[in-house]
Amino acid sequence: MIELQSMDYEFLDEIAFHIENGENLERALFHIENIPLEITIRLQLGEELIDVLSSLEFSNPSILNLFASLSFADSSEVLENVKITSKLMRMREETLREKENTIKIHQRRLGIIRFVTMITIAIMGGFSPLFTNLYAFINTGEFLSSFSIVSALSISFLLINLLNNYFLLKMGNESKLVIRLVVVIIIHIIIVIIVRISFSNFSIFN
Repeated sequence: MIELQSMDYEFLDEIAFHIENGENLERALFHIENIPLEITIRLQLGEELIDVLSSLEFSNPSILNLFASLSFADSSEVLENVKITSKLMRMREETLREKENTIKIHQRRLGIIRFVTMITIAIMGGFSPLFTNLYAFINTGEFLSSFSIVSALSISFLLINLLNNYFLLKMGNESKLVIRLVVVIIIHIIIVIIVRISFSNFSIFN
């Protein structure tokens, strides 16, 4: 198969342009710049148009059906059908392009949300000794004197971060979920340690 170096609708637009200028369907192909030389030679040797075009690789295989149906049509019918098909293909490409752009925007937004919530939850995890100490102070009147990164509250924040990231990654149809979640764990732990060190001089943590 020979790959055509243009969009399908661009190819049809060129054919329509040359038909409007008085060429028939077969002769129109000779005026298209990106048509491979092999194709024009085969046409000159008298091969059937549809057989020659079958060696071209189109994004939409229905183009071959279009040409097959127009083999015995007059120029006006060929022109009308080519224009309509080109217009429909162009609209389809524009719709797909718009959909891809929308998906990319959606993924970027989810990425920002995921980053912000990951940092926020990790910071809260770093402050977990504060919550634990306040709870202990309310119940016993004394602050705890120990801090553990593997405390129940710290682990809870880590699990919340993992679940939040997993949900957002699935919404964005992201790949390599396991690797991304491992990165979340590492970042979460680093932030927790940094927050803990930053506030280690406060008596409420000691």
